[in-house]
Amino acid sequence: MSRIGFSTPHPAQLRRFGRVFYPAGQRLQKALAEYVNEPDRPDQLVILEHDPVFTLGRNATPADIHMSDDFLATQGVSVHRTDRGGEVTYHGPGQIVAYPICNLRGGREDVGRLVRGLEEAMIRTAADFGVVADRLKGAPGIWVETTRGPEKLGAIGLHLSRWISTHGIAFNVAPNLDHFKWITPCGFTDKGVCSLASLLGDAVPTWTEATDRLQTHLIEQLALELQPTRAPSRSVSALTWRRGAGGPEVLMMLRVPSHGLWWQSVTGMMEPGEEPEQTAHRELMEETGLTGTLRPLGLSHSFWVDSTIIHFPDPEPRFNTEICFSMEVAPEALVRLEPAEHSEYFWCGLAEAHDLTKWEGSKSAIRLLQAVLQA
Repeated sequence: MSRIGFSTPHPAQLRRFGRVFYPAGQRLQKALAEYVNEPDRPDQLVILEHDPVFTLGRNATPADIHMSDDFLATQGVSVHRTDRGGEVTYHGPGQIVAYPICNLRGGREDVGRLVRGLEEAMIRTAADFGVVADRLKGAPGIWVETTRGPEKLGAIGLHLSRWISTHGIAFNVAPNLDHFKWITPCGFTDKGVCSLASLLGDAVPTWTEATDRLQTHLIEQLALELQPTRAPSRSVSALTWRRGAGGPEVLMMLRVPSHGLWWQSVTGMMEPGEEPEQTAHRELMEETGLTGTLRPLGLSHSFWVDSTIIHFPDPEPRFNTEICFSMEVAPEALVRLEPAEHSEYFWCGLAEAHDLTKWEGSKSAIRLLQAVLQA
């Protein structure tokens, strides 16, 4: 297969995740950019799916978002400023996001070739499913000519610092296209947005099927020679709550300084051979001395493990995938903290627990629990 992008093979590691919250994705990119900045380290190709989010590029203005902050909050859409090029765009479930974090020094100092390779990978992915997409002069990304005029199927926005690339592409498989109506996507008022789902209907591939094809084309077009990659560790969160006189109350525990010094509910790492449900019950007992009724929250997400909190014997970045549950315990149950992990605890309402919580996944778990309890 001919290459439009880079032609000289370069070592790389592929990291493919499911859901990654956008701020966690930004931390992930920063860590990998610092990693590949050192000589003789492999490039990183990261493929994932984000939660609903509008991202503002360097050329974007708040006027590019047409809805109020309060409205977006009720719809579960967050807004973030980024250092990539371009205006405002949308990421969300049903969209493939790929971040090629590459060190272009040493003979690959050609941003145009990188951009063309990324566009070509998306064009060939569309063709794999019978969709004709192409470039459009003056309009980065890939476009499909429809009866409504040109519509964008895949967006591109990069940031380059000392020849290290971050950010990348977003390819629409089956995202909620209505969300694009709430912004001026990529600064265009006279062009639309499409997806494989809007073009193919019931014949649309799954996110995984489309990702498999896009991944293959990205590796080909960027001339990546894949090296082994350490699999993410696995953990669970068990958002522990009880029925109080004034409504649901969440157990919040303060981690000891050596474990990060932040407030959280029950979490823990999965041990070899354990199922997630087993880990949740074990961690609840070990951390609090409680037993409870476990329910899945339907959320699994991945994130970079901060090496300043957990120290590792080598410099390769580590990642973790967390599966989220809720755990209801008896109102009268007594908490017995494990002092090696947590120094104090208290029970509070859902809103206070949300404000106290540090990480995006835990905040999302609280919102999911609230939605379940209000249903």
